[in-house]
Amino acid sequence: MNKQGSGKNGFCDYIWNPIRGCLSQPIRIRKPSVIFTGSPYYDMWDRCVKSEHIDDVLDVCVTFAPWHTYLFLTKNPKRYGDFRAIENGWYGTTVDGTERTEKNRRDLVYYSQVGMAGRFISFEPLLAPVEPDLFGIQWIIIGADSTRGAVKPPDKWADRLIELAREENIPVWVKDNYKYQVQIKEKPL
Repeated sequence: MNKQGSGKNGFCDYIWNPIRGCLSQPIRIRKPSVIFTGSPYYDMWDRCVKSEHIDDVLDVCVTFAPWHTYLFLTKNPKRYGDFRAIENGWYGTTVDGTERTEKNRRDLVYYSQVGMAGRFISFEPLLAPVEPDLFGIQWIIIGADSTRGAVKPPDKWADRLIELAREENIPVWVKDNYKYQVQIKEKPL
């Protein structure tokens, strides 16, 4: 478990990578926390991850440490439909403005199941302007490409996402790496 804080992913308290780390780590944290489950570098819902392993992670979330809220993020939201939804889980997907992620929002809403805490979209890295339908979405995160030498996306791309979210009363979190003109750090949790 990696504790988060200033200068890190402030929208969560911890990052837990159950693929590389110990499955029981959330049990050791007694204070109710928001735990980003997975890794910025590893997609727990990827087809290469065994179903049994995902079931083990969900068991920890529901049975052994249900006092936490778990954030799941994937580029493969269709796989959410293969597993039970957990009441203390927020299910998200990545939409970056490219063709490879254009169906992710629709798949998130279609394949995520009733019984979860909420759905969110991470527009990170935002590589092109998007006009998403935010129906069924309860939170958005906006971020830039963090790789060295990456070009900063224009503020107008974030402006439009924020405008669409405001129309639907959806909280917005703009990551520091976007270098947006104002700080927006809203959480639905």
